[in-house]
Parts: sequence; structure tokens; C-alpha cells
Amino acid sequence: MENMTSIKGQIAIVTGGTAGMGEAACVRFGAEGAKVAVIGRTPEKGDAVVKRITDAGGEAMFVRAECADESDVKAACKTILDAWGRADILVNTAGGFIDSPPLEEVSAADMQHSWDWNVMAKFLITRELVPVMKANNYGRIVNISSVAGRTARGGAIEYGATEAGVIGLTRRLATELAPFGITINAIAPGLVLTPRVQRHPPEELEKRAKAMPVGRMGTPDELAHAIWYFCTPGAAFTTGAVLDVNGGTWMG
Repeated sequence: MENMTSIKGQIAIVTGGTAGMGEAACVRFGAEGAKVAVIGRTPEKGDAVVKRITDAGGEAMFVRAECADESDVKAACKTILDAWGRADILVNTAGGFIDSPPLEEVSAADMQHSWDWNVMAKFLITRELVPVMKANNYGRIVNISSVAGRTARGGAIEYGATEAGVIGLTRRLATELAPFGITINAIAPGLVLTPRVQRHPPEELEKRAKAMPVGRMGTPDELAHAIWYFCTPGAAFTTGAVLDVNGGTWMG
């Protein structure tokens, strides 16, 4: 019987892999026996993640890239494929949030920046690696969106709109890629205690955590566990799904 949970020996590529959910996913994949390509912008942080994996007996490399830059993405994928020959798993965590003013104050540049950061970065590397996955008739892709892409609350206009775009991209590609043994799913996290979130005032975070049904924020490791499921052989019948990992903040 096929092992439904093992990713040992697979090639896992994680964008935004130098911190937060991306780092947690990299470490989890390494612990599960996958070879891990950590993609990010900061070599010092990337090397530290690689060291965490290799110190635990895993295999990993850091590849520097700005994921919204097409030439960077092409070069990063070439580096990985030249070294390891294929791509089995792609996890797109690269993206981010910027404080958003009212609509009248949102510039075209702000909107374009959010689009590039949250949607284009996922599109570019997925487009680059899908032909390799098609050739092997196998692939697992996970896109990190946000609860902001699932709700219709006011504010954070460019962030909410582009995170909804991530979900739309995921579902369209799920239909296109399913015949080739490739699944693609999205995760929409709520408030997770990443380094970026920790920059907010503690009293603000405490207030927001208490307002959540579970009474606390999520952890990067909890998100990594959800990511891992979508990347296993046993998730072959799950594609185009959006998993809400938000402590009960939104249920839809």
C-alpha cells in the first residue's frame, strides 16, 4: 500500500522561506525527509534556516530571489533544477501586508505593489515549475492567502483584494492542472504570531487574540502542519480547496 503521508526524498520549494510560516514549513519538510529549497531575499536569514534543517540531519539549500521579479524567479528555479532535477512540492508563502488608508488615499502604486507581492510572486514561480511537474505527472502546490481574502470587512483594500486574487488563481489553476497529477490548494490564515505580526504593539495583539473564539493567535508550526497535509500523497483528491486556519475568526 502506498504511504499516504511520506514526502521523504521529495523536492520541496518554499518561497518566503526565511521567516514565519515559510520557515516553519521548511523545517517541517526537512524533518519529514524532503530536500528543501529555501527561497528568500536575505541570505543571512536563509542560511540560518538551512542550518536548522541540516543540523537536524536534513538537506537544504538557500536560493536568493525577489519572487515578484521574473528574471530572479527564472534564475532561482534553474539553480534548484540544476542541483536536484525536479520539483515535487511548491509552497508560496511570499507576500505581505501593508497598512491601508481609505480608498481615496490608496495610490495606484500601492495597489500595484500589493498585486506584485501577493499574486504575481505566486504566479511567476508556479508558471516556471509546472512544466517540470507535468513531465513527472505529479505535483503539490500550496498558496498562502489570508482571512482578509475570505471576508468583506472594510479597510485594507489592496491587501484584501489581492489575497482574494490568490484564491481565484488557485481555483483556476486547480482545474487546469488536475489532469496532470498536480494539486493546488490555498490556506487562509488568521492572525499568526510571525515576526511581522510581533512588530505590532503587545496590547493590540492581546486585544485581537482575546476577540478570537479560541482566545489566542496561531503559531507558524500550526500553519506548517496544515501546509504539510496538502503536500502529501494522500491529498491527491483535494484540489482547489481553501483551508481556513484562523482560530474560528471567520467560518464560511
